[in-house]
Amino acid sequence: MNIERYKPKVNAFHYDAKEEYEEYENNFNIHITPLRIAYPADQDNSSTLGIRLDFNMIFEEFVVSGSLGQVNLFKDRRIESQEDLTKEELDELLMPLFLLVKRLTYEVSEIALDEPGVEVHFDQLNQGSMIDNDSEEGEM
Repeated sequence: MNIERYKPKVNAFHYDAKEEYEEYENNFNIHITPLRIAYPADQDNSSTLGIRLDFNMIFEEFVVSGSLGQVNLFKDRRIESQEDLTKEELDELLMPLFLLVKRLTYEVSEIALDEPGVEVHFDQLNQGSMIDNDSEEGEM
């Protein structure tokens, strides 16, 4: 895959102490949106995808939630929908966002709890089932 990645963007990240009376649930929603932009003639066969990860993760003492996104330019390849990507390609696209969630969770929990940060292990997740199939086209 020939991809030019733009910087991941943290739209929101929130840490909450866990309340005993609240019910919590882990939740991951991934949105993949083909973005319509005008390409120069020499890049006519290129595509731009917006990737957004909305999440809610429950830990013993706290809950973190947020929304992150990243724009990816696929050079020399047209992608019209999520179905044009393999699972391996999707995993590669999502990895920077999951690594950012992992880092944010570690750093914030280290400060909030005043002890070593909490490590997140995403290798146990079935990312294929987290993909949002209701992706909509966006404008850029």
